[in-house]
Amino acid sequence: MGLMLRKPFRAPPVSVAGGLLLAVLWLLPVALVQADRPAPERARDLRYGWVLYNYHQGHAFEALTQLAVAREKGGIQGHGDHPALVEGGLMLSWGMTREANRLFTRLLGADGDGSGLSPEVRNQAWFYLGKVFYLEGDHALALETLERINGDLLAEADNQLFREWIYLRARLAMMSAQPGDNPELESLREPLPDTDIWSLYLLYNSAILALDAGDTSDAESILGRLIALVESKEEAGDPEHQGLLDRARLSLSRLYLRDNRFDQALAVLERMSLHGPFSDQALFDYAVAAAGQGRPERALEALETLSGRQLFLPWRQQVPFARGYILEQMAQPERALSAYELAAEQYRDSIGEVNEIRGRLTEESLMAQLSFSRDSEGLLTDAYGRLRVTPIDSGLSGVLATERFQQALSELNELYGVQSFIVERRSRLDAFRTMLDTRRQQRQIRGAQTRSALEEQQASQWRQRYQAFREAVSDAVAREDAGFFMTSEQKALKAKLDEVEKTLAALPDDESTAAQRATYHRMRAYFDWWVEDEYGVNRWAAQKQVRELEREMARFQAQRQTVGSLLAADTRHRELSRRINAREQDLENLGRDVSMALENARQTLLLQLDQVLAAQQEELKGYLVASRHAQARLADRLFRARQASGAGND
Repeated sequence: MGLMLRKPFRAPPVSVAGGLLLAVLWLLPVALVQADRPAPERARDLRYGWVLYNYHQGHAFEALTQLAVAREKGGIQGHGDHPALVEGGLMLSWGMTREANRLFTRLLGADGDGSGLSPEVRNQAWFYLGKVFYLEGDHALALETLERINGDLLAEADNQLFREWIYLRARLAMMSAQPGDNPELESLREPLPDTDIWSLYLLYNSAILALDAGDTSDAESILGRLIALVESKEEAGDPEHQGLLDRARLSLSRLYLRDNRFDQALAVLERMSLHGPFSDQALFDYAVAAAGQGRPERALEALETLSGRQLFLPWRQQVPFARGYILEQMAQPERALSAYELAAEQYRDSIGEVNEIRGRLTEESLMAQLSFSRDSEGLLTDAYGRLRVTPIDSGLSGVLATERFQQALSELNELYGVQSFIVERRSRLDAFRTMLDTRRQQRQIRGAQTRSALEEQQASQWRQRYQAFREAVSDAVAREDAGFFMTSEQKALKAKLDEVEKTLAALPDDESTAAQRATYHRMRAYFDWWVEDEYGVNRWAAQKQVRELEREMARFQAQRQTVGSLLAADTRHRELSRRINAREQDLENLGRDVSMALENARQTLLLQLDQVLAAQQEELKGYLVASRHAQARLADRLFRARQASGAGND
């Protein structure tokens, strides 16, 4: 199961002061409220460009990986400290609060004043650090950090962060508020529009704060105002606003029920959706209100609707028993007895079903009961890396709302993402391995061709010729053999003189040939003088050529040795193979760790659900006993009534 993440660290958290409604509020789908933002600045560093691309695509893991790689390669240039803000925000989106804490603390410096940062970066770093403290439960330090922020500058730089900043400060004020502190909370809410989602959440939390303080009238007033605001908002039909609206209506109706104001409770409950996350609770409360109003028929109708739904939460398990009770109150003992009998049968069957579910509880069966919000990029998460998930059966809301279950579910998602990353890296390593094998085969072919070419060069013969030439020159120098160093011109002239000499030797001795021989002797003498005169120059030229040839022969030999060593050993290939083997081993170790972590996350999820199912079994057993007792009591009453009626007739 490969799970992907989407947009990071910008969704509104759902937090309620007091324990009354904390669990259910986590069911509200958390929308990513995107404010109008200017187009992102052009990336001056290619690596940062890739980071921003993955960030805006919602690929948080890939963006964090690329930031880590860029840091190892010298960091991102041209963007100051903005990459650190992006990295810290990505860490928050994955729930890495400790890592984000270290990053922002290091960014702001030892004194925490951020004196080396630009005002905009310093402002946002304080915001994220304050959010880290808030998430870690250090409310005093969170408030101190958030109070250092310049609100006007934050609003100008990022209006969405500004609105969340208002929300966090107000929530922290609520946590430390005493009765009568509402005017301060109202002043904190002033910068937010009344219909802003952050303002609406603060209103709901204010109502819970008033309720915890025992001020029910103030709680009713705030809830009424909240309902009116949400109903007037154009986006009231979206899941988040609708969920908040239904939650507020349900809370208000329960305040009315507590004071036995059944008419007002019914008026509020009648406006709730029949298909929302709180519809079952609303139906049961409606039955209670109708029964209290003296209209058991309407109460029975609501209970009949609930009877067709699966039992999971303890409050819903009382529906079959309550149906018999309502019929008994309607003075219909025969129908009530049948209802109690049916309730006992349902409870007995439900206990068996729950026991069977516990016996075959798997990750697949659990995930089949959850609906994940997703888009084209994959699964969506809220501001803290938790998956945006709602149960198909809203009875799962209790276990789904627990922090431990949410964390285990998020860890499972992240681990599947890491597992997909490992699979993808293994496929890349396999591709590299194939490339190396291809390279080795091609190298063997080229090596054979090179060896053949080297053999054709007949290097040994060239070395022998070079050696013979060098020895001949050395011997001529030792003998001062001027004839050996003659130039081509001199050699040509010598050949002609030798030919003339042969011709004159064949002629008879007379006056004509005597003159020719005299001329030849003068020419030969001049030639010998010329050769002797040019001896030094010609010898130097020959020795220069020997030295140049020696250098070329040394270069030739070195090249042959280099080629030979390259053919004999492929160091680069061995190094690449070693690195691939090392990475494969790292992935193997990581894969084992991830598999163990996946198994632990699965066991955590399944154990929590099993505990809920076990508690449900105990609740069902209690209702089964109550139904049988009611059945026996009512059967005994009917039996006595029939006996009394028969005796009277006699």
